[in-house]
Amino acid sequence: MTTIDKSNKSLIWDWPLRAFHWLLTLCFLGSWITAEAGLEWAQTHQFLGYVTLGLIFFRIIWGVVGPQYSRFTQFIRGFGEVWISLSELPKRSNYTYAGHSPIGGWASVLLIGLVGIQATSGLFISDDIFNAGPYNSIVSRDWADRLGWLHHTNFDALLVAISAHLIAISWYRLGKNQNLVMPMITGLKAAHSESGISSSKTGLALFIALSVALLVTLLVQLAPEPEYFF
Repeated sequence: MTTIDKSNKSLIWDWPLRAFHWLLTLCFLGSWITAEAGLEWAQTHQFLGYVTLGLIFFRIIWGVVGPQYSRFTQFIRGFGEVWISLSELPKRSNYTYAGHSPIGGWASVLLIGLVGIQATSGLFISDDIFNAGPYNSIVSRDWADRLGWLHHTNFDALLVAISAHLIAISWYRLGKNQNLVMPMITGLKAAHSESGISSSKTGLALFIALSVALLVTLLVQLAPEPEYFF
């Protein structure tokens, strides 16, 4: 953490990370809308769930092999640094981090985990009428009911977490005069020039994305025949 000249911007967020962020946002909104829209949108809801699962797989891998500020080891910090970050949150200070702050890093992990639970639990549940997840038939009725409860309850937890995320972004913009949205669009953020990344690792990102897409496709296509309730 340091005071940084805001006129000096460096590439901090690589484009694969930014693409993940906005695609996940669209998938979440699409899943929410299709869940509320009725049974005729159930297949679209499932498809968005598969895409979301692929995005989570990609982010986990990218968190290990991606550029510096995408890596979990860069932004998962210990309790002491998290406490300092929490104490700084209400202040109107001009201190900033090149990547995630310690509290922002753990918030990202929480959101990734909650979305992962949402997408994974959806593979095993059914509406007991027309539609079932591809792996519903391999679990008992009791387990399907438990996972259905988890899927709906976890969504409420996601809404709370996302609301807190949006409130924090708004506070940083209005209270701390730090725009966290634009860097996630352009990749550029106020930072010392030596702090920026030199590459977005495009070739590696495309290879991982294609591999994950193949994995999720096989996961769905090789699943047991789903049960239909009519």
